[in-house]
Amino acid sequence: MASFELIFEADEDVLEVTFEAFDESFARTISLNDKILLYTDLMFQNVWGLTFYDYSQLLQVSETHLDGLNSLEDADRNRLLALLAKPPASRFLNVFHPGELRALVQSPSLQELMRF
Repeated sequence: MASFELIFEADEDVLEVTFEAFDESFARTISLNDKILLYTDLMFQNVWGLTFYDYSQLLQVSETHLDGLNSLEDADRNRLLALLAKPPASRFLNVFHPGELRALVQSPSLQELMRF
């Protein structure tokens, strides 16, 4: 079983999820929108973590737009969407309409988290 780290800062309503330890000099931070950051390797082959700002508010809306991906080249955007579509990222972010960059922020159960 892979290990992961969850840190929720209730005062700021920020959830930080780290799926894998990483060296920041080899990481790329992608702003999916103004409330969600994705941490990945330089070649977009692994999701190392996600940060959600206003997490409890994101859980209450029916969708969020991943407008930050619009600035990427098509190949890079498609690689990132493929990464987001599989665990562990898909446990927290369900990209239900990749063509329109629409997603749903989720709150996985502990059992779901232990399956990746």
